[in-house]
Amino acid sequence: MTKTKFILLFIVFFLTIEIFSHFYFPIFINVFFKACLSILLFLFYYFQIDGKLIQADKLFFFTIFFGFLGEIFFVFQQNEINNSFLLFLYLVEHQLYISLLRPKRFITYMDSNYDFIKKGWPYLLIAFLFFGFFLMDIIPDSIFLLSIFYVFQFSILGAYSLMLSKNKLGKNYIVLGVIVVSISDILASYYVFIGKFPSSYIIIRAVYYLSKVLLAYGFLLKRNNKISGEINHWDMGDI
Repeated sequence: MTKTKFILLFIVFFLTIEIFSHFYFPIFINVFFKACLSILLFLFYYFQIDGKLIQADKLFFFTIFFGFLGEIFFVFQQNEINNSFLLFLYLVEHQLYISLLRPKRFITYMDSNYDFIKKGWPYLLIAFLFFGFFLMDIIPDSIFLLSIFYVFQFSILGAYSLMLSKNKLGKNYIVLGVIVVSISDILASYYVFIGKFPSSYIIIRAVYYLSKVLLAYGFLLKRNNKISGEINHWDMGDI
């Protein structure tokens, strides 16, 4: 068994324990297992980059860090102040994903025959319909503006994922990862602003980490010569 598969099994194992700890153990134990999951996600990525750490990799590691901070505030999301910090942290995390997908870094993978609107309109439309018909009526006034930024930012992330060239490795994983992120965000929004639903925490955590693994593997296929067989265009001058 390869180290990658071994770590994936550990992620599933620790995710199961983390979910269990959420219901039956003190919060600090739950936070500990969340930290373990973030470390495992880091190792899942790190062990596949052939020992060459470029700045794009560091940027991805920052997404893991801000995602972990967001998980902590998700645990303590009983008031509007914590919800504001939670939304801000996810804004930073998604902005880092956008930085990894923007044409400056993936310019050789972009299809120049289509512009941002032509390829990104599905996400742009869905994101704003979701805000107009769901979020606008349930979010507190204190985070209304942040929520508008969040929806707009997420539509940009989805658009950039669709703009990746079809014939390049990694696109399918990235697109699927962004779709799963959107599902995770919808479920989390319902959980935070409306209330729990059957098996809500279990479903949210499973979907959330599925999106993390999909995005990590998609980015790996894009930047790793050994996996993709392509020339690595993410050099030290990209960021």
